[in-house]
Amino acid sequence: MTDHKNKIAEILKLAIKGEEDGCRYYGLLAEKATNEDARRKLLRLRDDELRHRKTLTGMYAEHVGGEIGELPAKGITPLAEVFSEGNLDRRKTEMEFINLAIEAELAATRFYQRQHEAVDDPGFRSIFEQLADEEHRHYELLQAEKEALSGNYYWFEYGDTSPLED
Repeated sequence: MTDHKNKIAEILKLAIKGEEDGCRYYGLLAEKATNEDARRKLLRLRDDELRHRKTLTGMYAEHVGGEIGELPAKGITPLAEVFSEGNLDRRKTEMEFINLAIEAELAATRFYQRQHEAVDDPGFRSIFEQLADEEHRHYELLQAEKEALSGNYYWFEYGDTSPLED
């Protein structure tokens, strides 16, 4: 494999791992949600991460080819560490869950922005720009939820008045 393909493969594997971690995280949070509206919003975030993964695996197939193989232990966000050694179980409050999700979405946004600036291929640039924008929208939505939490709302127990827009 050429150095160029190796670099692309490495970038895409990191990104795929990050999207898988996000999907898993939002799926687990949706299972914990007691409010149907919160569950629906979390599942929508999970589905966005699944769609991102599909886009990235398609890019891998087109530009690298072959099997993706083993993904790195850590992706582009801090979520991988949460799944090890029961770290997810140690988080008990909605604020802890949302803070981690905010951190992860910001890390993903920054990763895709850096990749957008680092690659020359217009197709890659466009996709990375789109992914950065979508991850940033997730970040903004989660920030709004955090603000609601600060106002004594309960993220998993909202009615339809949650600031997280549909």
